[in-house]
Amino acid sequence: MTYSFRRNLLFLSVALVSSWPAMAATTWTQPTPEELKMISDPKAPGAPAVYLNYEEYADIKSHFHRVYARIKILTERGKEEYGDVAIPFEAGATAIRGIEGRTVEPDGTVVPFTGTPMDKPVIMVGGIRVMEKVFSMPNVQVGSIIEYRWERQYDDWYIFPPTWDLQQPIFVHEGHYHFIAMQLDPGSSTVISVPDGMGNVFAATHLLYDQELPPGSKFVDLPTGFDLVVKDVPPIPEEPYSPPLDSFSYRLIFYYSSNATGQEFWQNTGRTWAKQVDHFAETNDRIRQAVGQVTAAGDSDDQRLAKIYAAVMTVDNTHFSREHTDAENQAAGVKDKTAGDIWAQKRGTQKEITRLFIAMARAAGFKAYDMAVTRRNERILNGKYLYWGQLTDEIAIVNAGGKDVYFDPGERYCEYGKLDWVHTQLMGVREVDGGTQVVLTPAADYKDTVVERRANLELAQDGKVQGTLQISMTGMDALHWRQLALGNDADETKKRFDDDLQGRVPPGVQVKTDHFDALTDSTQPLVAFVNVTGSMGTATGKRVVMPGTFFEASMKPPFAEEARENPVDMHYPYTVKDQVKIALASGLAVETLPTNAQIPFPQSAQYVVKYGGTPKVYQQARLLMLGNTVYLKDQYPQLRDFFQKTGAQDQQPVVLDRTADAAGSAGDAGKSE
Repeated sequence: MTYSFRRNLLFLSVALVSSWPAMAATTWTQPTPEELKMISDPKAPGAPAVYLNYEEYADIKSHFHRVYARIKILTERGKEEYGDVAIPFEAGATAIRGIEGRTVEPDGTVVPFTGTPMDKPVIMVGGIRVMEKVFSMPNVQVGSIIEYRWERQYDDWYIFPPTWDLQQPIFVHEGHYHFIAMQLDPGSSTVISVPDGMGNVFAATHLLYDQELPPGSKFVDLPTGFDLVVKDVPPIPEEPYSPPLDSFSYRLIFYYSSNATGQEFWQNTGRTWAKQVDHFAETNDRIRQAVGQVTAAGDSDDQRLAKIYAAVMTVDNTHFSREHTDAENQAAGVKDKTAGDIWAQKRGTQKEITRLFIAMARAAGFKAYDMAVTRRNERILNGKYLYWGQLTDEIAIVNAGGKDVYFDPGERYCEYGKLDWVHTQLMGVREVDGGTQVVLTPAADYKDTVVERRANLELAQDGKVQGTLQISMTGMDALHWRQLALGNDADETKKRFDDDLQGRVPPGVQVKTDHFDALTDSTQPLVAFVNVTGSMGTATGKRVVMPGTFFEASMKPPFAEEARENPVDMHYPYTVKDQVKIALASGLAVETLPTNAQIPFPQSAQYVVKYGGTPKVYQQARLLMLGNTVYLKDQYPQLRDFFQKTGAQDQQPVVLDRTADAAGSAGDAGKSE
């Protein structure tokens, strides 16, 4: 992400804002015969493509940033992923110019880029329109070398110190980075103002950088600027369930700051943030009246807090509807100054709703605090990077019954006293009496997210199956579907649920959700009612073989790879309970059942499955509990082994006898309770 830094032009000399430098006319790199013939890379086995060269040149004094790339395409996937180029930029603050490129075919033929780049809108972030300049390289084929360069021009009012992501999705043979900074000399007429991520602006006093460099890097501070050369940089590993890789990858981030040390920054900026929170969440007559409207005199502390939380959850959360522009708010006479205004409007952002809950809790007599956090699926707080804007979200902490209870009112439909998983087990800055502290949010519990799946089915002699499913969810699974429903109509929500479930049940079975209960009530479990049709099982002579586990029959165990580079983040702990009952038609009877199994993963997980019933009714009970969330690299073999074993158990078959008068006693063995 690029952070913009406004500059006070009143103090700039005319020379600094004169003309923009043009893109230098440079020659292209002549490929070697070895590069042209390359069909794979021994330094990056199986890679779809590799960077032969990558260069970035940033000059803040002249307000431009150049990029040059030379990429060898090794596979069809590489052609698809790197044949098209997308360059992000902030509309109104930056512009992309000087795009040039060429494709060198495997035989050495050169095809120049002559197309016209197009502007593509991406997203609105805080009133800034993020765009992409997109173009396609010509005649790209497996074995081609694509080569392009472009320049980003900055608006007069902005400064963009570079953020260099040294690790790319593909291997980098050689990278060269250079940065000419705006110096902060005493007595200079140049003043650089930096935002603190909360809307405040301060004069910069220090140019700082945060670095995580690959081995063998050459980083120097020269009279001509900062210079970095890297070689043979491995790609960011593509592994499922990885934590935010940007938080761990090789990088070099430059930024201007009004603080010299981390301790100074986090103390000063935390104090400023806490003052803003307390001003917004001030206890006034409007907030006291709101608390009086939603609580009763005889309520216990827990009842009062639960009623306040429920009331706050009724406020329109614009993150899930839409944010209104300043012009719309002004035309409607809307003010966004305090929690009282948010309550009166019945509309607010995620942070505003969180602060409204804090204000009402304080008005009800509780000690309530705000906490600024990241989102664990996006980034992990980097204390060495002195920028408050890393802390994108806020949660609430209320001291109730002598202990701190964490709440997530900014996450629509998050259950009372729970956090969305993206806010668990991560570092953030919280208010405390007299200041702020950097603390770790609590981990979720496997009892917080419980999924109970019940199947009541009938299997005909010809393999046709019909019946119903009832799936009850609490915690993160319920939150996912409730929030998804906010952005989709009822039919689309049911279709998405069906698609997810369809990938789990046995082949030939069709599922169709009839309706949901408590889709908009987070105080109750979310329940899906699903109809089942289709066919199930494979006939072999006088027998039918069908999967012993209905809800996981088509699922493959995660973590097929034996080795792993990154830690594993399973997102959140959970409990899954399955009860399956299949009534067998005349002519079918249970012949052979799988053996009951219990697969432990000490201090981390538990799996128990039982099979049974009678000759005419098959039953299965399955329990899976995952207690931990994050597993380090050295714990991966145990985690993988657990899921490999449970996955194999879930594929164990049940054998039915198709003889008309079949009977037997196998069904009583290992009978489910």
